[in-house]
Amino acid sequence: MKHEYLDLNKKEIHQQKTKRVKIFNYGLAILKVILEFLVVRNHNFNSKSTKNKFILYITKERFLHVPSFFILSFNFMCNNLLSLNPKIISNRIMRLLIPYFIWPTIIWKLNHYYNKIYKSNLPDTYLDLKLQLLWGHNYTPQFWFLWNLSVITILFTMIIFIFRKHSLFILQIILILFYAAQYSGYHYYIYMKYYTYTRKTLGYFFESIPYTVTGFTLGYYKIIDLIQKNKIKTFFLSIAIYKLLADYNIFIDIKGLLYKGIKFNIQATCIIFIFSLFPSDKIKNKYIKKILILITNYTAGVYYLHIALRHYLIYYFDDIKNRNFRGLFITYFICYSICFFGMIIFGKTPLKYLFC
Repeated sequence: MKHEYLDLNKKEIHQQKTKRVKIFNYGLAILKVILEFLVVRNHNFNSKSTKNKFILYITKERFLHVPSFFILSFNFMCNNLLSLNPKIISNRIMRLLIPYFIWPTIIWKLNHYYNKIYKSNLPDTYLDLKLQLLWGHNYTPQFWFLWNLSVITILFTMIIFIFRKHSLFILQIILILFYAAQYSGYHYYIYMKYYTYTRKTLGYFFESIPYTVTGFTLGYYKIIDLIQKNKIKTFFLSIAIYKLLADYNIFIDIKGLLYKGIKFNIQATCIIFIFSLFPSDKIKNKYIKKILILITNYTAGVYYLHIALRHYLIYYFDDIKNRNFRGLFITYFICYSICFFGMIIFGKTPLKYLFC
């Protein structure tokens, strides 16, 4: 009886542990790849290069990638921020800062090389490097995203540390204030006062805060987990809301950069809800799981490389130079390949953050 009791306890403990294992959400991983493709499309594709209606249709929603990435990032980071664990938070900052400083420095040196070989005029002065590292926006302009992620992570940590149980309320107040500034025009007025190199980074910072608060709120209340109980209702309601905003352009009559206003916030949240409903628990085949993880593993690395590499690849690929759809795929494939082999070489070191 004693052994049976012990075996029963072991079985119960195992079941409890199994229940606590969180299922990897392949839907959101696939969404990240689609969003990353739209990022690459935004900087490496000219819609006038094709008349194919299908290609134009699948690439038109190009401004939803940044809002979605901000929302997903802070949704996943919510519990870690609430824990105020210095090691976890410092690891996140390190994960952001390693690519923020290393890739622009590598690209800066490559610009030197290409300017000599091809008589090109790529930015390669110390002032270029200084401005890039200060603001994340010069010859690798997409790094403003990492600048904002780092600063907002620190900002959220301070708010949670100071206000503790009331931190979510404070963040909602901040969201309201930032939207009030956008819709009143004050945001754009301040944005236009900035020096050219700081303008976009700080302007994007102003527009990104509401997305990060939204993501944090979703994570705080575990909304993505809760909607799994009503998949059909969530699916059709999300599509209806998304379509309504897409067709009637509601809430966008304001001045600013690309991501101002509440429209993209709502649309991006709807898209995240839709993809989160993907039946991840139905995937049993281990090879399919490995393939999906392999395909969806390098979105960050592709983001870091896709603009800078284009300046070099135009010397070798006419499709990339002409910014057509085939050139877009070539750019994506080369960026992905660099990240894939980079992870094989540096995957057990902190340099892995350059690629994933």
